[in-house]
Amino acid sequence: MTETEQSMKVAVDNAMPTLTRNEKQAARILLAHYPMIGLESITSFAKAAKVSSATIQRFVQKLGCDGYPEFRQKLRDEIAKSDENPLTLHRSEDHVPAANTFRKSLIAALDGTLGAVKPNELAKIIELLSENKQKIFILGGTFTGPLAMHLHFHLRKMRPGVTLLEADMPRRNDSMLDIRRNDVLIVFDIRRYQPDSVLTARWAAERIATVILFTDKWMSEIATFAKHALRCKVQASTPWDTLVGMTALVELIASSLDSVTWPSLKTRLEALDKLRSETFVPDWHQ
Repeated sequence: MTETEQSMKVAVDNAMPTLTRNEKQAARILLAHYPMIGLESITSFAKAAKVSSATIQRFVQKLGCDGYPEFRQKLRDEIAKSDENPLTLHRSEDHVPAANTFRKSLIAALDGTLGAVKPNELAKIIELLSENKQKIFILGGTFTGPLAMHLHFHLRKMRPGVTLLEADMPRRNDSMLDIRRNDVLIVFDIRRYQPDSVLTARWAAERIATVILFTDKWMSEIATFAKHALRCKVQASTPWDTLVGMTALVELIASSLDSVTWPSLKTRLEALDKLRSETFVPDWHQ
């Protein structure tokens, strides 16, 4: 099974231009309730989409499936794959992965992530982040927290109004209250997706904030209401996922934002350097 075949969401994206009006309605319902609605009977899916069972049958065929049973099996396989973790993934008998094999897998993750970036989408994201009128909120997960911190490190130097949301939900709520219409929430959520991240993103989207998602090829549920969803390759040659590709994407965004905003950013960085020199306190314990 190829990477494209493993994700029915990708299949829906690819098929969208060929779908009829009723088939597009089925596609929207599938994406809005992904993947659970597709695991129900064809009758239940059709009822939820307010179309006929025959329409659902034609819809799944356009996704590359022979029929509804194959469509459901592909969804089940996808869910099983997304639940893989260091406990369930196969380990080789070698205790240490070959360095060259590991290097190649990291290069593949890097190329697979950056190669999937659409220039137009990247430009729209940079435009959003360069607007100082909107506040930016950043949320990482248990594994992706360091990436959220890395992006926060860059953005807080480039512009005002950047907040790193807390991992602890009660403390996060204090900052969530400040999210307003047209603000931006950036969320990192990869397989073994976190319900608290989904809840936070949904809450922000309901308040007409713009949600930008960093996810994997299986795609977090957040993708159904995110304005932009960036798919990153996280598999490596070991049982552990890699953040190499996603880290590169964060740095690409920071570098692009630097280029776009340099005249104002130069002034800000000069002021920051001046402030640092004025507030420098030597370490008297050395």
